Amino acid sequence: MFVHHDSRQTPSRRRAAFAARAGEADDEAGGDSLEDAARDERRLARERLRAELGRDPTEEEIDEWLRRQTEGY
Repeated sequence: MFVHHDSRQTPSRRRAAFAARAGEADDEAGGDSLEDAARDERRLARERLRAELGRDPTEEEIDEWLRRQTEGY
């Protein structure tokens, strides 16, 4: 399933989109811990950058991507 990324998407919507792509059930809405949310965001960033760069991104590239995504909030 293709999930369109929108820079206006909230972190919880991005998490839900990632969970849907990964085939995970989203029955526990609101039950995610902060650590789970952070791990999901890094996983999403790594996946997006891998597709854009055509290689595995470095941790610095992931950090920069996440910074740019959250800068407008």
